[in-house]
Order: sequence, then structure tokens, then C-alpha cells
Amino acid sequence: MVTTTVTMTPSQKLYRAFRSLVAPRRRNSIRSLYRLFQVAVATLAVVLVANLFAIGKSSFGEWGDFFGGVLNPLFTLLTFTGVLITIVLQQTELRESRVEMRRSADALHEQNKSMQRQNFEATFFQMLAVHTSLVNAIDLVDEHNRITRGRDCFSVFYTRFNKIYREQASKENGKYTDERVLKRSYQIFWKVHQVELGHYFRYLYNIVRYVKEAPFVDGPYIRLIRAQLSDQETLLLFYNCIASQHGSRFKALAEDFALLDNMPQIRALKESHLSLIDQRAFQSASDA
Repeated sequence: MVTTTVTMTPSQKLYRAFRSLVAPRRRNSIRSLYRLFQVAVATLAVVLVANLFAIGKSSFGEWGDFFGGVLNPLFTLLTFTGVLITIVLQQTELRESRVEMRRSADALHEQNKSMQRQNFEATFFQMLAVHTSLVNAIDLVDEHNRITRGRDCFSVFYTRFNKIYREQASKENGKYTDERVLKRSYQIFWKVHQVELGHYFRYLYNIVRYVKEAPFVDGPYIRLIRAQLSDQETLLLFYNCIASQHGSRFKALAEDFALLDNMPQIRALKESHLSLIDQRAFQSASDA
């Protein structure tokens, strides 16, 4: 390895010495001013000693004129240098102040972002709690006056929808496409159970939309929503998306956020129904 030695000119050496005086690397203002004080004291001492030896060869008037003539320009130069150092130090302090203000602004931005996330999460978990209370408030009474409550109702919902679909498919006997039969079956089912399921689907839709419109969509919030849904809920959500008259908006969200990732596809009423929605709805990004 060859080491290259750079030879500095006297002008460059003088500039480096001047720079070390007025702008030290560690910005130590006390050291710079102390150097200036040393120079002034040393110069004063040299002139004083020289004149003491020459006092016997000249009058006090001549000695005073010489003393003042030498020191006045020197002190003027030192004063100018001190002012220059003060200007440089002020510039350094202003630069450091700007850096500190920038750091403070960044810290404030992060603090605001953290507060926004906290507010978002507080609202999100409150919405999940309300959604859970809506599920728990659902109850069904069958022909034998047996009452089914809460999440168990979705098993009854899906069983009833399955029965309606089978009856409609048998009734139409191939006259219409399966997709038309499916939509007709869901329409009949919805007329019977809109009271129980209308609020449920509307609120679930707004929770997902709330996450989508927030700047924290990359968090675990969609996974938490999916974890809230039982198998029967995901099956009903699936048919709500593909067969309901108002399911197109929810269908788009289901595809964007893989809301049907946990749906047992084997329990679909018909395998061909799975092709009525984009396959992204069944596969989250973490599973891709």
C-alpha cells in the first residue's frame, strides 16, 4: 500500500492555523478565546521587557510613544480577531440551533404520529367490542320455542340459507343459471333475517373501511378482525359479497384484505361459487 504525502504551502498552513483558532473542531469557544488572551499577554510582556531594557537609552516620552505605537495596532488586530471569533461562534451556535430544532420537529412529528396511532387503536378496539356485543345480542327462536343466542345463531343462519338454496335449485330444475338461483335464494333468506343480520354486516363493513382509510393499515388490525369471525360468519360473509344486491362494496374490501382467509371452502354450497370472487379474498399476504 502506497502512502501519499501532501505538501502544504505556507499559505495553506497559515489558513489551517487561523481556522483552528476561529473554528476549532470541537467548537470550544473558551479555548479559542484563551489562545487569543495568551497571544495578547505574551505580546504585551515582550514589548514591556524590551522597553524596560531600552528605558535607559531614551526618555520616558519616547518610550511611551513607542509603547503606544506598537501596542495600539496590535490590540486593534487582536480586537478584530476577537470579533471575528465571536461571529464564527455565533454562526456555529445558530447552526447547532437549527440542527436541534430539526431534531425537535422530528421528535414532535413522531410524537404526533404515536398519538394518532393510540387514538386510532382506541377507536378500533372499541368498535370491535361493539361488534362483539352486536353478535351476543342476536337471538333466534325456532318452531319448538328453542332459543339460540350469540355466535351460535350463525350456524342456524347458514343451515337455513343452505335449505333455501337447495329448495330453489330443485324448484327451478335447471331453468336458470346457478348464479341466478343463488342470488334469488339469498334474497329470500335476507328478507327473513335482515333484522338480525343487517346491523351486523353494516357495522362489520364500517370497521374494515375504518382500517382501510387509516394510515396504519399495515398493522395487525385486519388479522384481528378475521380472528373475530367464526367459520359460519365467514361463509355468510362470502355469500353476502357474491349474492347480495348490496354486497359489491363489501366484496371489494374482502378481496383487498383477504377477509375470507379463514373460511372453510369445503363447506361452500357449491364449489363453483368460489370462482365468483377474486381468489385474493381467500389468501392473505402473509400466506402468499
